[in-house]
Amino acid sequence: MKKLVFAATLSIIGLTLMGCGQTADNETDSSSQATSSSKQQEEMTEYNGTVKEDGSKEEQQLLLSNLKQTNEKDSALSFDEVILLTKGVSILDEKTQEKRLIEEIKAGTTVKVFLVSEPVTTRSLPPQIPGNSIIKILVSE
Repeated sequence: MKKLVFAATLSIIGLTLMGCGQTADNETDSSSQATSSSKQQEEMTEYNGTVKEDGSKEEQQLLLSNLKQTNEKDSALSFDEVILLTKGVSILDEKTQEKRLIEEIKAGTTVKVFLVSEPVTTRSLPPQIPGNSIIKILVSE
């Protein structure tokens, strides 16, 4: 009987230690993901473009024309026309840094778009850039 209790106790201790080890691994993974996302934010690229159609609250997207990188490199991305999927994206006034609503953005407005260094785009026409590739949008008057 004592051997059975001792074996059960060792088994419980072993399982507990294995569980603690997995928790530590999960914490390491989440901290590396946080570091990765902060690096992406540091490695952002600035683009300038013009709003082609008024912003729509229902669709949560902006159609832009002539979206070009401000500091063009040899491999710079540029878009004649692109849709920004803005759900969850900070849209701010360039001068005051106050939050702006998407429906306030009208056709002809100039915007600065900050994207991660390697943004995801669809192969649709026009291409679409999802919100997880957009760091923020600054609206000029």
